[in-house]
Amino acid sequence: MACRYDLRRAGIKSETRLSGYGRHFVKIRELKGFERRLIELLVDEPTVLSPRHRALFRYATSMAQMNEFRTPEGIDVSLAEDVEELRRWMIDAVIPLLPEGGEPDIDGLREIAPVLAMRVDRTRTQLLERHVNDFGAEDLDDELRQKTPVLVLGGGGGSGLVHLGTFALLKEVGVTPELIVGSSMGSIMGLMRAVDRSYDPMSVAMSFPKRVDYDTLFRPFSGFSRFGFPGAFHLNIMRLAREIFEELLGYSMPRFDELPIKLEIVVTGVRKGFRFDDREYEQSDDTSLTPLAIRRKLKLFFGAVRQLSKNPRLLTQVVFGAEEGTEHFPVMEAAGFSCSVPGLLHFDIFHDDPETIQPLERLFERHGLLRLCDGGVINNVPSKVAWESVQRGSIGSRNAHIMSFDAFAPLSKGRNLIWIPVQQIARPAVVANRPYSSYHKTFQNPPSPLDVMVNSYSKLKSIVQSARRELEEDIPYMEEALRELPPYGMFGGRES
Repeated sequence: MACRYDLRRAGIKSETRLSGYGRHFVKIRELKGFERRLIELLVDEPTVLSPRHRALFRYATSMAQMNEFRTPEGIDVSLAEDVEELRRWMIDAVIPLLPEGGEPDIDGLREIAPVLAMRVDRTRTQLLERHVNDFGAEDLDDELRQKTPVLVLGGGGGSGLVHLGTFALLKEVGVTPELIVGSSMGSIMGLMRAVDRSYDPMSVAMSFPKRVDYDTLFRPFSGFSRFGFPGAFHLNIMRLAREIFEELLGYSMPRFDELPIKLEIVVTGVRKGFRFDDREYEQSDDTSLTPLAIRRKLKLFFGAVRQLSKNPRLLTQVVFGAEEGTEHFPVMEAAGFSCSVPGLLHFDIFHDDPETIQPLERLFERHGLLRLCDGGVINNVPSKVAWESVQRGSIGSRNAHIMSFDAFAPLSKGRNLIWIPVQQIARPAVVANRPYSSYHKTFQNPPSPLDVMVNSYSKLKSIVQSARRELEEDIPYMEEALRELPPYGMFGGRES
């Protein structure tokens, strides 16, 4: 399965330097790893545990990870201390029975199940007694019996079109996400999924403009930058967006708070202190996007990134849709910034709409920003952003199944080798984010990052089918993780 990895090898900071949510993650990360391995076991060897024990272990693992809980009145109460004893006991007694990289102790899991049932029942009873004025048994069980699906979509230019295959497959198995977090091209794909809960793959495919070429989408940089980091080409993404969303929705430019599925978009903020000259990026007489020309333009990108990497304090993560003041921001303009590769692609605001300009100006002042650029520079597969959003209560439930999809795998095809240096820059953050996801998929056969414009339905269909083929073997794991548990009375309580 695609989500196997060692949590201890991820770059998790020391607990004393983390935020409140970060400290909570340190406490539960072993349980998250156990939960992934448990799903694998239940799918790979479906008869090793009885139906009652299958539900018990899953319910217990979700309960032991609880932190805050939203009551029916919409008030968040902390349950972390209430489940602390169960959490510690499971880490000491249960997790070793299903070790990372080792053979599961099936007999041990079966033998410990009655003890686990008693401990879960005791913890559940104490929760209900201590919080009798906050929530009831049905409210607690509704939270723990069902995982809420969340999608994380990574960037990679045209490689990100594989996300359309993910949407199609999830639609077939009846999964509708409640939150989507996207970076770079993943932000555009995320927007295409977030505009309608009842996703129609055919309508989305037919909404792609058939007559937009590179010369229309990428214009020579004029030398003017206001909010966006300069690049060799200006990204004229707004024209493309108008055509797509007028076809899909009948209107263009939705705002974050208008979307039926919650969407958050990661953008890299470059702080004041970084020095650059707009004239350095002004277009020469070579305006093509051939592989040779791209190599030349990438020199500007690598020069900018090298300068930024000398002092990472010059970079900060900005999450549109979650950041204060961006709730009503135009989504496509946030996606434009998230796709603007520094030194290569420039996106900016060329109007004075106060509902767009004022939030940006406040954002710049609050973070001490100089410019905005590609979200992939700081976080190309932002699983941690999704996990923290869930913990803040953005979708109500904290019991989420976070599925992250990495489309940027240039090693899969020889023609993508020029992108290896870009991947090497993005990879450390991708690895550090993986422990926050419940499932992680790195596509092995994505299209080239240069294949941004797909002018034929047959080519788009081929990309979607290829992505679906890569995902098909993981469908049983997704379905098991998202399967609703039976009522507590069917598996909970002391066993005779």
